[in-house]
Amino acid sequence: MRLKHAIGGLLVIGALCTGSANAVTITYDFALDALGIPTTTVAGATVVSFSAGCAGYLSCSDNYAIVQGSVSGQYAAPGLLSDTNPYLTVPRDLAQAPISATLLLPTTANYFGLFWGSIDDYNTLSFLLGGSTVASYTGLDITSSANGNQTAPSSNTYVNFFGLPTFDGIRITSTQYAFESDNHAYAKVPEPGTLALLGLGLFGVGLGRRRKK
Repeated sequence: MRLKHAIGGLLVIGALCTGSANAVTITYDFALDALGIPTTTVAGATVVSFSAGCAGYLSCSDNYAIVQGSVSGQYAAPGLLSDTNPYLTVPRDLAQAPISATLLLPTTANYFGLFWGSIDDYNTLSFLLGGSTVASYTGLDITSSANGNQTAPSSNTYVNFFGLPTFDGIRITSTQYAFESDNHAYAKVPEPGTLALLGLGLFGVGLGRRRKK
């Protein structure tokens, strides 16, 4: 369940896309779900809250854990989460290879959102298609305050990626403890260019009608 009003806003635009010419827009707007946790504002998006494991993904594999609360030196609950809210942490065991988790979608998408907690410069979020990386971002691509602070809004925020190249999976990597996240969301949304063309078309139709009158 999600509140119908959005809070937050558009803060930054990026085009940091590996292996693609797509212009990717990064925003930080969000709604609050029924538990008061930041979540996507995209209508119809599939949301993975980890309250039922990895339900919503086709599969989750490799080095991850679904946890609650915080354990010193291993993982910390993203800001606003209580000790009873489950979330994803990567890696589960820093001594185990790979130090990443692979989450596969049951479909393709070009939008992804997540509540990214205590953002660190050693966190990496990669988007995959058929197992190959099509885009990749580190914590520093998201905020200059990628210092792992567990409570500051600048390093505990909902992050939206619009206009991604088509992907069917994500890979979460962290070379230290840890990459914590919740309320993952994915969807296929119209490209900004498509919306612009649609708007121009409707504008042209309106002009034509006015001229006929």
